[in-house]
Amino acid sequence: MSTTTFLEDKRRELLARREAYVAEAEQMTAGALELTDDGSSQDMADEDGFGEADTVSVERDRLLVVANDAHAHVAEIDAALGRVAAGTYGICESCGEAIPHARLDAVPEATLCVGCKSGANLRRR
Repeated sequence: MSTTTFLEDKRRELLARREAYVAEAEQMTAGALELTDDGSSQDMADEDGFGEADTVSVERDRLLVVANDAHAHVAEIDAALGRVAAGTYGICESCGEAIPHARLDAVPEATLCVGCKSGANLRRR
């Protein structure tokens, strides 16, 4: 596969992944907001102080964590798309060597080669 074809394939894959993460973030945020609207009533708590309202709060917080994680993935993908546009995609940000295609196939937004990610390059120096 030529470099141009590989980059175009990765760009398409990154855009598809971005779209999926944006949809996930929107869905989780909407779910959390729905729980906030539905769970704002204090009369849901029982006399022991732990009731349905506490469970709703935990679920709302979980949804917000998932949404924030999806937003972080979108930021990583946006950065990878920027590297594709700049012609630096697939170059390790630490050692400057090419990131193997197999790693980019597994993690298209990768910024480090396997050696730098695992710290192996630091031990060799």
